[in-house]
Amino acid sequence: MCAHRLWPTVQALGRGLITNRNEIIQQGVRAYNVQNFNSGYLGGQGYQQQNVVPGSDNLTWSQRVTHSTRGGFNKVVSRSLHCGNVFFVKEFQDLENEHAHAILRSLPAYSTTTVGKDSPDSTYYQHAMYCSGVDWEKCSAQEVADGFIAMSQLCRHQPMDLEDAQHSSLCGELTKKLTHLSDQQLLMILSSLALWPQTSTSTTPNFLSLWNRLDQVCTQRMKKWDMSQMFLVADHWYALKLSKLSTYNVQMTKMLGRRVGSMEPTQLVQYLFYANLSRKLEPFIVMRELEKRLTEVLEHVSIEELGVIAMGFFKTQTFLKSEKLIDAIIDKTQENLEFVSDASLCAILKILRKSVPGTRWKSLHNLLESLKPQLPRLNHMCLLQVALVGNNLLVFHGDVINAIATRFASEVKSLRLKDIERITFALMLYNFIPPDCPDIFVKIAEELRQKERISEINMYPKSFVSCVVYLVNMGIFALDLISAALQPSMLSLLSKNTNYSDMGREVNELDWALELEGPAGYPGYRLDPESRAELTKKYIARVPSRSTRDPTHQEKLILEVQDKLAAMLGGTNFVTITNVLPHVQTPDLVFCTSSEGDPVELPSEYLDLKPAALKYPCPSYGGLQWNAVIIGGRNAFIRNTSHLQGNVQMKKRQLNRLGYHVCVVPHMDYSRKNLRTKLACLERILKEGSTLATDGRTESALISLKGQVVQQEEMYG
Repeated sequence: MCAHRLWPTVQALGRGLITNRNEIIQQGVRAYNVQNFNSGYLGGQGYQQQNVVPGSDNLTWSQRVTHSTRGGFNKVVSRSLHCGNVFFVKEFQDLENEHAHAILRSLPAYSTTTVGKDSPDSTYYQHAMYCSGVDWEKCSAQEVADGFIAMSQLCRHQPMDLEDAQHSSLCGELTKKLTHLSDQQLLMILSSLALWPQTSTSTTPNFLSLWNRLDQVCTQRMKKWDMSQMFLVADHWYALKLSKLSTYNVQMTKMLGRRVGSMEPTQLVQYLFYANLSRKLEPFIVMRELEKRLTEVLEHVSIEELGVIAMGFFKTQTFLKSEKLIDAIIDKTQENLEFVSDASLCAILKILRKSVPGTRWKSLHNLLESLKPQLPRLNHMCLLQVALVGNNLLVFHGDVINAIATRFASEVKSLRLKDIERITFALMLYNFIPPDCPDIFVKIAEELRQKERISEINMYPKSFVSCVVYLVNMGIFALDLISAALQPSMLSLLSKNTNYSDMGREVNELDWALELEGPAGYPGYRLDPESRAELTKKYIARVPSRSTRDPTHQEKLILEVQDKLAAMLGGTNFVTITNVLPHVQTPDLVFCTSSEGDPVELPSEYLDLKPAALKYPCPSYGGLQWNAVIIGGRNAFIRNTSHLQGNVQMKKRQLNRLGYHVCVVPHMDYSRKNLRTKLACLERILKEGSTLATDGRTESALISLKGQVVQQEEMYG
């Protein structure tokens, strides 16, 4: 039973369709079950209920309206987002990889190393009619292979289940005889296997035995293949959707990793595509050599191929160091903005967000300026990456963020929950209310309340809770949403996902914000005191001192400002470093003055407060004026401006709420200056924001600090 001619390699079924803008569509669903009635904070009993009445999801009862600090109105409703076990289906399509693969398939340079699309082979199709009832144990390896290929071709017209008992004998014999097949026949078997309808899992018996044995044989033979053959076989594994499971893909990227410095442009692009699939770039690869080679070949690859390269780096969590390469990528992107597909632009923006150093922030701002005319044509996913690209460096382009936020607000119904969370984060980070849509936060809150969002919230509880936290950062207290975020079933969901291990910080921040800024009669869920104390202790910032080991840049700055401020006030007993707000990640300086502005020693009652306590000004010292000094380090201000980023603005607001006069030391005015200029900077900010009478204090502090320097020089010779 021999085939009369070989069947050429075929394209795998299920490849995504590309529109005329190269955007992949189709997002399906796969079974997902959320158990949502287990109470507790992150695995424990960590909540308390304050007058919560059981309710439904349609928000039809127990409502009252309050003003938020930014003037919006919020319905206060106690409700549960979890009304029982949630069942829904999600068929995951890796759209980014589909897009990248479609790029390779569309270019002639990759035609011999990617799986092609051919017409069905009628010879094999007819041959399949005679396969039933054959004793495959008595057939040769060639005949068994021909039979499997023929049955696979039949699946094109008459889909069959590979796990059906009638195919077990054929699959079993093929598994045993794979080692007797030629390399070309192995490719044909891989192609044929992709024609069968997808099994429920990768571990169903017939499918598992076949692909496991194919994996072993291909991996064993790989050493004698050239790079083109390796890539072609790897592409067959991609067609089978087994790249992440197969040993072959891992071993191939490892073997070829030592040759990246000498690869041709197309080879480098395709190698990074398969590295992306395995989510690993081998540690022995010398990044300097790889980046040098990329810089050399960048002019020879298209903007779409650059997207594949960028995706390879981003998905392997490998970020660029070469400023020359980063500049070249930015330049190439700007030159091709009118033509680049959304998916490729997304990938490029992702790697730039993680790679551009602070020294290149202007290039990033210029890229945002160039992107402004392109915004109307971009899809939601790409717009989101445009909004996020400057986040790491706090590079802000008001027109761009305003345009994106306004469009998102008008199309909020069609946004994913993750998209809503990320745009809310960007707006919070930049402490920005879009002038063209000033009510965007009210619209976001209303969308989160919609019943249609419940299943999505159950699937992505972190996105929901984070979104609520960002709204609170901006002074928007949607109390029903806060209660939903702090309810036991939500905390239980967060506790079950190991990727959410740091969500305790946000939950803690949310509960503290309620205590500081929420209404006295808040009726919703809260953390219980014991659990909040546990979280606060876990996440509280370290208070630096002269004996602190390996102090951070921020801690060094705090200690330096403390020295200068102590000299201005008259001694170290007049100022302390403390966590006034125990839920905030950096401590602050605190000092007191009399009503006339003279420094007063800090009361021992205040200094004795526990580290994790919320530090209200001591009520028994009514005549004192309390001052907090925030040290505005590198991440406190929007790049190249004097505007505070969102978290610091919230901190300032909450300190004011406690009763402190607040001033902020801007690092850009204070750092890298001589002693006199530093003191002058402190005098200016204290005069603007504190109750200290500063007259004459700069000169006396200058004399005192210079005297300390002389003393130290004499002491240490």
